[in-house]
Amino acid sequence: MLLRYPGASQLRLDRLRVLCQAETKCELRICINRTCNCGNGPNMVLLPSEQILHHVATPSDLMQVLGAFCGSDIDDTVLQATQLRLSGNSHAARQEFRKAIECYSQALQLDPPVGAHMLYSNRSATYLQAGEKESALADAQRAVELAPPGFHNAPIRLIDALYALGRFGEAAEACRRAEQRDSSFRFREEYKAIRKALQEVGQAV
Repeated sequence: MLLRYPGASQLRLDRLRVLCQAETKCELRICINRTCNCGNGPNMVLLPSEQILHHVATPSDLMQVLGAFCGSDIDDTVLQATQLRLSGNSHAARQEFRKAIECYSQALQLDPPVGAHMLYSNRSATYLQAGEKESALADAQRAVELAPPGFHNAPIRLIDALYALGRFGEAAEACRRAEQRDSSFRFREEYKAIRKALQEVGQAV
């Protein structure tokens, strides 16, 4: 499956990625901006048939589209875990850290077949915001273990947790490993900030 998101933000990409891992011959183009004819979006265009599908706004909506048009069978556990992850993200954005952690934990208890790396990554970030540095580190390490190449949030969480714990040398090494694993890591917006922060504590990257 090829997914294209005109003008899409990383957050919206993250919301949809887990549900789109099935092998199909469909191409989906999703507009998340409020510039579609209906004015509400997000809308989807299914190619090559050029079918316009309005208001594909939730993981459940996308699951139904994939099942109906692309022959994809989305595991119900993945859907439930994704919905919990989105709820956790919403709580975290409102600084309701304990509620966010609870959502991520419930999602992990479902043992979804895909997407656990994002749950660990998100929970790590939330633990760190809540001041629970060791828990943040443990989750970041697990996220790095599970993450596919290109999922740079996992090493960023690991670097952040190590830095917060004052383990600057290990943070620098984690940064080097991330860059060695995937050279595109250096193009992340956070990379310059990470390098600067590490250099300020005497660590070269």
